[in-house]
Amino acid sequence: MEKNWEKRSIPVSIILSIVTCGLYGVYWYEKLTDGTHQAVGRKTTASGGRASLFTIIACGIYSIYWAYKMGDAVVEAKEARGMRSDRNLPIIYLVLTFFGLGIITWALMQSSLNDMIDQAELVQDNVTAPEAVVRELPAVTSEQESEKTEPKD
Repeated sequence: MEKNWEKRSIPVSIILSIVTCGLYGVYWYEKLTDGTHQAVGRKTTASGGRASLFTIIACGIYSIYWAYKMGDAVVEAKEARGMRSDRNLPIIYLVLTFFGLGIITWALMQSSLNDMIDQAELVQDNVTAPEAVVRELPAVTSEQESEKTEPKD
């Protein structure tokens, strides 16, 4: 799978969803779906575009199923990375979506994806940090080494 998930600002995404009368929300929904699939390493629901289409065709009913499955996928992805995760996320997402608060579900899901991205960047920085330290150390010449071992008068 191609990496298509990225860190997004939750307040900006919510504001854009409201200002564009939901058009950005459809885009965000697709990206959340694809990003979660990428994070878990497999498709747990329909792809982003299809999930949006199914939600529109089913008058929002599909989004309830989608929320539960995405919550399950987020838990699986976080646990695979050794991160703490609330096992009740699928139920929380389902209840919020059922009561018409899907945008809160999206915000919570984006927060989890952002956390996973931050953790991946932290791991990547820790892997490359020792190499950077070694490159920045000054080279010790044989004269400097002999000065350290010789007793001073």
